[in-house]
Amino acid sequence: MKFGAHSQMFAHEIAEDPRGVLRTVRELGMDAIEINVGDPATFPVGEVVAGVAETELDVVLGVALPAHRNTVSSDATERADGLAHLQRCIDIAHEIGARKICGGLHSANGVFVGRPRTVQEWQWSIDALRHAAVSAEAADVLLTVEPVSRYSGYFLNTAADALALVEEVNSTHVLVQLDTWHMNIEESDTPSAIRSVGSKLGHFHGVESNRGIPGTGQVPWKGVFDALADVGYDDLIVYEHFPVGLPQMAVRTHTWRNIASSEDVCIDGTRRLTTILEASKAASA
Repeated sequence: MKFGAHSQMFAHEIAEDPRGVLRTVRELGMDAIEINVGDPATFPVGEVVAGVAETELDVVLGVALPAHRNTVSSDATERADGLAHLQRCIDIAHEIGARKICGGLHSANGVFVGRPRTVQEWQWSIDALRHAAVSAEAADVLLTVEPVSRYSGYFLNTAADALALVEEVNSTHVLVQLDTWHMNIEESDTPSAIRSVGSKLGHFHGVESNRGIPGTGQVPWKGVFDALADVGYDDLIVYEHFPVGLPQMAVRTHTWRNIASSEDVCIDGTRRLTTILEASKAASA
């Protein structure tokens, strides 16, 4: 298992200091970085490529479709713009050597319409992901769709929902992403939810129940690692913590108090999770 950190733990947008953010993540002992793509048109491809070459970090792109680029919008132009957004992110991933694009690929993040999703919205999402999958397969880039809590969106909230969507898309390059913070809210049993996804699990966010230091909250980490082993997932675990020191991210994520520093999440969190992981492996040997 390898550990990584989200770029927005250190900067609102990677363009603020691409090489500096990558250096910081490497200096904190991480194996990988998940880089948020805000606007694909302004993504600093060249600087990120240079930073990756310098740090040798494994790279994943994170995407949260904005409201005006919503692949399940009733507006056909917005749906087309959402697909174009995904297509450009696939191009960027290929250019910088990222092997995954993860996150809110299924619909716009933070958009609410006062009702549950509709059958038509479900089909629009499938159609967009099937189209994007063609480009992803050609570029050999994996797309992973992330169910989020009811406070972040209405379209996809549970592991069961994400699995059903991925199965209908039916592409080897579209899998499920899970996040322990969202599962802590929406799932009745986090390890069971992981097992239900099985071999369709393509990416994983390891986030404590209060977004603080992993291993200090209510996430059942031993059960999580046991479940990940059961489904054969031995890839990246990425931290996603949003400190009050980054005001824009703090407001977006409703963070009003100092829970932890990004540095402590990376250093102390990795130490704690590695200890639990090793104990889990020893117990199953």
